[in-house]
Amino acid sequence: MKRGVKRENPMLRDWPTIAASLVAALILTLAPLAPEIGIYAPQWMLLVVLYWYIQAPERVGLLTAWFMGILLDISTGALLGSNALLFTLAAALTLSLQRLLKPTSLMQQALYISGLSIIYLLVEIWIRGGLPASIETWQYLIRAISNLAAWPILVVLIDWLHRRLG
Repeated sequence: MKRGVKRENPMLRDWPTIAASLVAALILTLAPLAPEIGIYAPQWMLLVVLYWYIQAPERVGLLTAWFMGILLDISTGALLGSNALLFTLAAALTLSLQRLLKPTSLMQQALYISGLSIIYLLVEIWIRGGLPASIETWQYLIRAISNLAAWPILVVLIDWLHRRLG
């Protein structure tokens, strides 16, 4: 390295994209929807966190997943720590499979995300002690299909944002 030439820290270069995508996910997650529609909405925050663990795990740590889960718990009034635990577990599993997931197609990644979403949702039901009587289990698990459909769109949008900001 030449004297006087600074190497740019990639984390600092990617930080605007990471922050913007996480803020956008929080806004989408907290956007008011009718209860009949909201139950089917994709888990935007989880999807964005998992995106960064697949695409650039060296840029985010497990603490990021935990922090975003706590932020979601506080924002939605969920049992404090439940989403933090689930986000951290999902991120750790994704991180362990990252080398297998990154080179795969968007559809294969979406199938992984959907399967992980089903596990996430089932554990969430268990943590909550069940679902309200007005919601059937199959209706709740449909969110995994929403995540499957949202994944390719999310990847394209974040990649576009990364090109614009990075």
